[in-house]
Amino acid sequence: MLNSAQFVGSAARHRVLKLVIGLQLQNRADLDALLVELYDPASPNYRRFLTPPQFAQRFAPPHRQYQQVMRYLRASGLEVTGSYPNRMAIEARGTVERVERAFGVKINSYAIGGRTFVANDRNPRVPVELAGIIGSVAGLEDFLELQAHARMAENPAAARAGGLVPVGYTPSQIATAYDFASAYHHGYNGAGATVAIATAYTFKAADVNAFWNAFGGGAPDYSIVSVGGRSHRADPETTLDLERAGAMAPGAKILVYEGVNSSNSTFEAVYNRIVAENKASVVTTSWGLCEQQMPSALVTLDNNIFAEAAAQGQAWFAASGDSGAYDCGDYTALGVDYPASDPNVTAVGGTTLMISPGGAIGVEMGWGFSGGGVSGLFTQPAFATGPGVSNAYSNGHRQVGDVALDADPATGYPVYFNGGWNEYGGTSFGAPQWAAIFALVNGARGSAVGAAGPNLYGLANGTLAQPYPAFNDILIGMNGYYYASAGWDYVTGWGSPQVWNLVQDLM
Repeated sequence: MLNSAQFVGSAARHRVLKLVIGLQLQNRADLDALLVELYDPASPNYRRFLTPPQFAQRFAPPHRQYQQVMRYLRASGLEVTGSYPNRMAIEARGTVERVERAFGVKINSYAIGGRTFVANDRNPRVPVELAGIIGSVAGLEDFLELQAHARMAENPAAARAGGLVPVGYTPSQIATAYDFASAYHHGYNGAGATVAIATAYTFKAADVNAFWNAFGGGAPDYSIVSVGGRSHRADPETTLDLERAGAMAPGAKILVYEGVNSSNSTFEAVYNRIVAENKASVVTTSWGLCEQQMPSALVTLDNNIFAEAAAQGQAWFAASGDSGAYDCGDYTALGVDYPASDPNVTAVGGTTLMISPGGAIGVEMGWGFSGGGVSGLFTQPAFATGPGVSNAYSNGHRQVGDVALDADPATGYPVYFNGGWNEYGGTSFGAPQWAAIFALVNGARGSAVGAAGPNLYGLANGTLAQPYPAFNDILIGMNGYYYASAGWDYVTGWGSPQVWNLVQDLM
């Protein structure tokens, strides 16, 4: 980043930076072994998920180390603004001058592409006694921001109607095509489950209520959890996530964890708060960043957070990205989206869905911009086996995506935002609707089934009994490099859902 940026000068001394300091887990190898046992039907630990206190006792940094870091921050003139019972992160704030002194860096202003930003000139350093405790410091720069994976449709039908008419597939059409409808008919609508939305910025209550009222559903039970301050900027991503998750799992409780902005440090805090509080059994996020652009130390913290989520039985879903096989925007280099590439997160790709006059799936193919490929950071998890998973591109690294759902803006969705209708697509829609599916599963079970990946791959490879076919296998389509094919593929994973069958298989 700095190699191609122009140095402008030192950052203003009294500018305040908000930081998230990540601490190292203890016994990480033991945690990885436990995750295998928790999702192995032959293990005595199968689905015996940990509570947050149990996780902290076994794997969190010791309390004395956590206190030691907080004392150092305060002694450096920083204000500690947030702490967590899992002891994996500490939130702090302070002036540039004090941050520089605490972490041995210079915070400078730079310019690139007409944009000015601040960043540290070197990796942060800490006293030797903290070197094995502190693993990352987020918030030293404000250049990297996660991007929402929603695209406005090019079809201006909604705009021609003055934003007065919804254009795109309604909740009831998607419910019929993917057979949410049978689950609803049998009394399973997500009641008893809680879904968390990990997002940036906020929404207007009038917008989401207008959406649900337009399609004959009342508002679900939802509430806002502000992270890093109260956002006053309504965003279409947060709006559509809530509208769609609420429509497809109307009985579920929804917690909207709203970051004050889309910076890396804010999302670190959002992720950790969701996992540390452990109020939701299902989580969705439709924000991401090219995996190669993520600072390695922050990836380590996130990976620890997502590992705790899997140990506690949380199912995390993330949009796989809207740039096909070239997530970094460089069409000469393959890349995947993060955090969808983390092994404990389920990557949701996209399809082009054409519904028949009777309401069933007519034709469904891989969407040309569905994110998918091979991670450069993570190894392939042990549970990821089955027809098609081992292929010509396999190299031992994590393969993305895992599943899919309609995402093509040409076969998109109505979104009510800022008092009017627009039509959108993108893998942003797949993540909240797959989260809704697992809310139906958990509600039907009366307990959490756990991380989605091991369960979905288990159904596909026979590790778990699959009395009913759970996936619509997508056989055609490509994402700029990889092709959809029988079994698992990079464009659509195992395919789109047959929801009622999936609920029956896992309940």
